[in-house]
Amino acid sequence: MSLKTEIMDLLNGKEGMVRINNVSFLKRWTEDALGNPCDVLKLDFDTINDVNFGIYDTYVKSRDYDGIIEECAALTERFFAEVTERLCKDMKAGYRNRDK
Repeated sequence: MSLKTEIMDLLNGKEGMVRINNVSFLKRWTEDALGNPCDVLKLDFDTINDVNFGIYDTYVKSRDYDGIIEECAALTERFFAEVTERLCKDMKAGYRNRDK
């Protein structure tokens, strides 16, 4: 199944998750913790070497395929820029940057 088909199925369904690439996935939910209706689409990132380099505000506003892909690309660039900055900063300070 193509990525476009999976994303469109996610948008047409109620809730779920779609793997975008090797490091991120889109999550969608239509009901909040209190049971109220909502329409949330969020890009989440995996850990790298067991370290969570999460960035905040990874919500996707677009609801069409091209817009979603553009937002995910921008978020991925931001994520890796922050990972790079943190790894280099920690390395210069003498940290190996791992949780274990």
